Amino acid sequence: MFYATARRTKRLLLSLLPDPIFYQYQHIKNHQSLCDFNNPKSFSEKIYHRMRYPLPVFSTLADKVLVREHIAKVVGEQYLVPAFFSCKSISASTFNDLPNTFVMKANHSAGQVKIVTDKRNEDLESLAQLANNWLHSDFSSIAKEKHYQHIEPQIIFEHALLTNGSPPADYKFNVFNDNKASEPYIFIQYMQDRFGDITQNLFLEDWTPAPFTRAGQQQSSVPIEKPKALDEMLLVAKKLSEHFGYLRVDFYLHNDRVFIGELTITPAAGNYTFDPPEYNSLLGEKFSWPEHKEAR
Repeated sequence: MFYATARRTKRLLLSLLPDPIFYQYQHIKNHQSLCDFNNPKSFSEKIYHRMRYPLPVFSTLADKVLVREHIAKVVGEQYLVPAFFSCKSISASTFNDLPNTFVMKANHSAGQVKIVTDKRNEDLESLAQLANNWLHSDFSSIAKEKHYQHIEPQIIFEHALLTNGSPPADYKFNVFNDNKASEPYIFIQYMQDRFGDITQNLFLEDWTPAPFTRAGQQQSSVPIEKPKALDEMLLVAKKLSEHFGYLRVDFYLHNDRVFIGELTITPAAGNYTFDPPEYNSLLGEKFSWPEHKEAR
């Protein structure tokens, strides 16, 4: 309890810092260098620039409700996780219109997700309070990812893609478009047990191990089979990201079908750290800039 309170207090104090000091503090803490906003070169610098000076389209892409229309238009609605409905306020009676199993998530944040495996075992008043707390939270203030400021808060209820009560693994496709390259550079994060003892392994698009890892992340020691739908996911990820210097497209595989979980603009709030660390610069070189020439 003490440590949780201390973390919240620290987060609040940091959020009160002026933008230039906040971003530099965070970048020094995580990357041991100042962030150059005038001429960003590394991956982290370009993500921090996105956080501080977001393009208007970023809010649409990060909105878990509005992005559904964008995904359907670009690659087809068959890739959407089926949804029941979305709403802007919640009461215990809201859950009457839902099946026993569903996923509840906020559209204007990251990580505000709850998998309900059986609503009959839930305190629906508490569940409604949780959702309303999300609706009234300002996620953009935590790491100053400003594109979240312009998202109208809603709660969206989706089908739960579960197998034996557990969610599927995550396939996160990090797509880098470089104007000087004929094809994008892609690395894939394969993440298992994201609500438990999470592991994360990195692969290139041919499913060979990436020449770098996420620093501090536990890796699975069990061989990971190349997914049968890898080519389909690559095609979809490239299509969704083609107008951006960088975009992360998150997938699930469930019952032999490909679903898109979300599109990510500023992963880990610019705090991906790599081993070896020079990949922060090497990946930055593959992230075309200035961004406004590509983004739409």
